[in-house]
Amino acid sequence: SLPSSMCTPANLRLIFMALCLTKSIQMTFMFAFGIMTSLDIKFHQAYGQHIKAIGIMLSCMSVFGSFNMWLGLKGSMMHNKFLLLMHAVFDGIAFFAQLWLGWSILEVTFPEFDMYTREMCSQSNPAPLDAVEDCMEYVQSERTSGFQMVWRSYYYESGRDPNFFQKIIDIQRAGQCCGFGPPMRCMKYDPATFPHNNKFDDFYFGGTITDGEESWSLYSSSRNLCSYGTSNKYWYPPLPLSGDVSSESEPCDQIINELEVPPQYGGCMYDMPLSTCKEVREMNIYNGCMFEMENVMNAEMAPSSIVILGLSILQVLAIVAACCFCWKRKQHDTFPDALSNVPYDPFKNAKIDIAGALERKIHRPKHEQPGIEFIED
Repeated sequence: SLPSSMCTPANLRLIFMALCLTKSIQMTFMFAFGIMTSLDIKFHQAYGQHIKAIGIMLSCMSVFGSFNMWLGLKGSMMHNKFLLLMHAVFDGIAFFAQLWLGWSILEVTFPEFDMYTREMCSQSNPAPLDAVEDCMEYVQSERTSGFQMVWRSYYYESGRDPNFFQKIIDIQRAGQCCGFGPPMRCMKYDPATFPHNNKFDDFYFGGTITDGEESWSLYSSSRNLCSYGTSNKYWYPPLPLSGDVSSESEPCDQIINELEVPPQYGGCMYDMPLSTCKEVREMNIYNGCMFEMENVMNAEMAPSSIVILGLSILQVLAIVAACCFCWKRKQHDTFPDALSNVPYDPFKNAKIDIAGALERKIHRPKHEQPGIEFIED
């Protein structure tokens, strides 16, 4: 039958070789994704510093898995039951570790708030939701602040790196949005600082931004700042692109009332926008990109985590193959084929009367038996 033929030592060795080839691709993918996750700062900003530790563990697990893969291949070639048993035990540990790591990555992509709340609260006027009672929890959440840090880092670098400039433009185009926060609805809130595990003091905007009697020496020390004007208190502060006050880039500093002479500048209607979308003054033409930014970040993490979870089936197959091989006797501990198979019986399958032929041969007179010659005188 097919199962019994698959469990022959020769076929089990072929199965181990195929598993090693497949798992080598798996370990390469996990190592590369782990290195990317542990080094890419945008993931640390968006999801917290623990995502860096998960990336490091993924890379280390891929190295451990490569060693275990060699162990299983060596044990299958030598039919060494100790190596095969160790391979099965290590693959069992790797199976649960891979499930945990894959789920830990996938879990951070689950939205904290429903889609309707996130989409409506990204608008300048979130009606029928209330901007304070219904939206402040979403806007103030630790998760939203992480995506805000990623946007700030892109905005910071866009003044000197066109790649980051293009990233913001692509996000704004994909989401039909402008800036990060809801347009013309800047709101300061408490707590004012970023979570300790998401803080990057050497990033973002230096200089001093003053709002009445308050000032900030580092923009990275506060989640949200609003403009310094009185009649435009829901606008955002003008910030240079390259992250320092000596920047030659032009900040988004717009005129409060276009009919006033001389014009009075009071900040930006949008939260760190790029391109010409910031010139639109009508409400609800553009939304903030906080909703789209979360979708973009999750799209980079979720597929890889699902692949890691799916590839854990290779560990299960390797455990089954190792156990089957352990149950097999070694070559010197088995009967030869000539003894294990019933030999062919010619008499059983003959179509002649063997018994009658033997009887006739036995009872023939001696002079009729071949080989004896009688000479008559």
